[in-house]
Amino acid sequence: MQTTLSSQRDQINFLIFDLDGVITSEQKYWNTARLTVWELMTQPDYLGLTHYFGEALTQPHLVLADGQQTISNTFIYELKRRAINSNWDLTYFVFCLHLAGLLQQFQQCAPEQWSHLQGKVNLAHPEQWQTLGQHLQGLNFDPKVSESTIAQFWQETIDLKGAAVTEYINQFYQTHLGITLSAAHGGLWELCYQNFQAWYEGRKGFTLPDDETVLDLAQIKNTLQILDDAKRYTLAIATGRPRNEVIEPLTALGLLSYFDPQRIVTYDEVLDAESHLSTDQAPLKLGKPHPFVLLKALHLDVDPAVFCTEAFQNRDRTDVAYIGDAASDVVAAKRSGCLSIGVLTGFTATRAKAEQVQMFMDLGCDCVIDSIQALPQALGIEPT
Repeated sequence: MQTTLSSQRDQINFLIFDLDGVITSEQKYWNTARLTVWELMTQPDYLGLTHYFGEALTQPHLVLADGQQTISNTFIYELKRRAINSNWDLTYFVFCLHLAGLLQQFQQCAPEQWSHLQGKVNLAHPEQWQTLGQHLQGLNFDPKVSESTIAQFWQETIDLKGAAVTEYINQFYQTHLGITLSAAHGGLWELCYQNFQAWYEGRKGFTLPDDETVLDLAQIKNTLQILDDAKRYTLAIATGRPRNEVIEPLTALGLLSYFDPQRIVTYDEVLDAESHLSTDQAPLKLGKPHPFVLLKALHLDVDPAVFCTEAFQNRDRTDVAYIGDAASDVVAAKRSGCLSIGVLTGFTATRAKAEQVQMFMDLGCDCVIDSIQALPQALGIEPT
């Protein structure tokens, strides 16, 4: 599969790459999310619902061996299709929706207990989780209810994308359960984030397999070398990964030297800008699909506050192409005036290729290729 950039390709001199699904695989992140949700649902320090995901899932390696039980491929695909690109948000969403299914059943099966407990549920404080877990353990739950709760959430947010989906989880809880969750990226999200990082970094006594690449490493190196040899392009990175999770694996893979070190923009820069630009009245969220990471990679000396203005975002930047695998990548590219190149090496396990291509095209993607291996040809670089 390939569509060409036709006349646009001759003006391109900047190539900005997302990492996950483009160069590196997201499998380690998905596995980390699965372990985090499993821990929060089943372990005694949290809800303690030991058999919630089935009696067999008692150890981390068993969770990973049957990953569909905790986070299905369909759920991952739906988040990516909705331009949600953060694996921390993925973790938070899955946990919140599983828990919503449980609480809805609690509400129906034990209305008096629920009424007594409802006003006291504060999920931002883990010390209250064991109490909540004790109430939940006394009931027989139908796992299909959680599935229907997740389906209900997707239906209610069918027209939403990006941050609007993230923010809707609070309204969902308020509408269906009468519970107010903490603000977006508040206490409960932070708890999911901290546990996610502990699993990812091996601080839970379990070592996840290292990062993989979406193609054979030699193919990736060959492609980047062709682009470098063309002497036409500056190669940059704009990703939602933390900086150490960019520099370390790319160094180990021997890929870091292909990219301009000043133009590697990560979640660290997003957090720094959010902390400086947000106020109590107007918190900012600058992760993709916001175009911040792309604009930061392009404009080294511009005040990040300028990146939030529509006039600056709407400038013509068709000399720049952003290569990504998800809806959030296309949206970010379009919002920054850049060209968008979609690759099909991301999450496609449960979807036909034609559906992936259609998703890209519906979002305004300028070019779709099977993998970055087809990028030189799409750019009109003749093989030597």
